[in-house]
Amino acid sequence: MIKKIMLMAIFTLLPLQLFAYDISFNKKFSSVVTPDVLTTFISVNIEGDDENFINRNIDRFNDFIKDSDSVIKKNGSYILNPKYRYYKNKQEFMGYVGTLRYEIQSTNAKKINKFIDELIALKKRVDIRKAKVNISNLSWKISESLYEKSVDLLRIEVITWASKYSKNLSAKLLKSCEVKNININNISRNNFFRSEAMPMSAKAVSDLAPVNSDKTISLNPNFLMECK
Repeated sequence: MIKKIMLMAIFTLLPLQLFAYDISFNKKFSSVVTPDVLTTFISVNIEGDDENFINRNIDRFNDFIKDSDSVIKKNGSYILNPKYRYYKNKQEFMGYVGTLRYEIQSTNAKKINKFIDELIALKKRVDIRKAKVNISNLSWKISESLYEKSVDLLRIEVITWASKYSKNLSAKLLKSCEVKNININNISRNNFFRSEAMPMSAKAVSDLAPVNSDKTISLNPNFLMECK
């Protein structure tokens, strides 16, 4: 009698197990965003045979950049390297090369152009023949804060869509469908966060007004749903 009851229970559960299945798929969600930060990369190179001379003049540029409140300064670095040349299979010491680098940002094109003009004027005042100021092409990029905000809104859209889709699926299949898992870690992050550093005339850069084009931020989450 006990065996009979157990067999009946097994056969009662069997149809539920046979007709329960998982559905796995991907769907792309995108948002169009207007870049909000104008960016350029600058480097100041000074050569000489006196370390103190190089450091002293690099400090003049560094103090100017740090004291400027019209732009945002990021990733500042300074490196002093020895310079050699090879002559008749011998290494000959030529002096030192000091390199100061910064990433400069602003939400206002006029402010960043004003900063570049002032940097050029400083170069003329310093009047060091062996000093070189390189400024990359100006370009618009999406700030980290705007990017994270856009991704957060997309995540909410993903979750909301999944909830509605499971209900529609249940109605069409006449089954109970629910969301088991959403994997939204696979973020498609395009390379629009940095501009390419290309040395060019500083004055040409300051006169340039780059066009600000919209960019697309995308998520391609994987959905796992169970219907039974």
